[in-house]
Amino acid sequence: MKKYKLAGVISLCLVLIISGFLAVESSADGLDLEDDQELEDLKDEILTDSDQILSADPNVNTSTQLLASLDEPEDKPAVAVFEIDDETGEFTEDGSSLVSQGAGDMLVTALKRSRQFKVLERISDEHLMNEHDLKDNNLIAADEGPELNELAGADYIIDGSVTEYQVDKESGGTGLSIAGVGGSDEYAVASTAIDLRLVDATTGEVLWSRSLRDEIEGERVGVETFEFMGENIVEFEAGQGKQEVVNLVLRRLLEEAVFELSEFIH
Repeated sequence: MKKYKLAGVISLCLVLIISGFLAVESSADGLDLEDDQELEDLKDEILTDSDQILSADPNVNTSTQLLASLDEPEDKPAVAVFEIDDETGEFTEDGSSLVSQGAGDMLVTALKRSRQFKVLERISDEHLMNEHDLKDNNLIAADEGPELNELAGADYIIDGSVTEYQVDKESGGTGLSIAGVGGSDEYAVASTAIDLRLVDATTGEVLWSRSLRDEIEGERVGVETFEFMGENIVEFEAGQGKQEVVNLVLRRLLEEAVFELSEFIH
């Protein structure tokens, strides 16, 4: 299906490029309104067929429906999201953290999907600070850029850590084979645990905390290769694919945590 989408994208892009080139050429001799209208019609056609051109799939899982089921409130508390640290102590061969450093971004997405909070960026706010510094030093035009001293304050702070990470091979069955019947089936298990807390931004009191753990099983598809949830492959000998599988569990945990947090807040 995506092959046909790609073919459609290429065809439409070629038509648009060629049409644009012809329009530029024609402008030298005086482009008439009819040519302009053709280009506008072509743009409208592309927008109309956008669902056939787009190839990205929403990054959702079974827990996302919990957030979608929540009623959106009129009054939303402001939540500042800080980094979700990796406390597992797991590292790759090149020395980098094995657990995703995008856990905070996943949490922001989950909070926005819930529609229960005003989400304030605090994970990587250096870009925002740079804009304010530029304005404060009169390096941005007076009528442009951010308004100083207008950043929204948080009612709550939410942070936490990834406390467990594991992708292991397991064996099931009796381990005893008689006439080819029975024996052990090897499979893989990816597990992750997180600890999250909600802190009152005024008093510093921890109002809510959760420790959640989840796991998914992978089916053997090769000698040292296991498949998780249809398309996610882990190669144990090469060590490839482990982080992607952990991210699947991590996103689900964060969405379920936000669901519980939403019920607590409201």
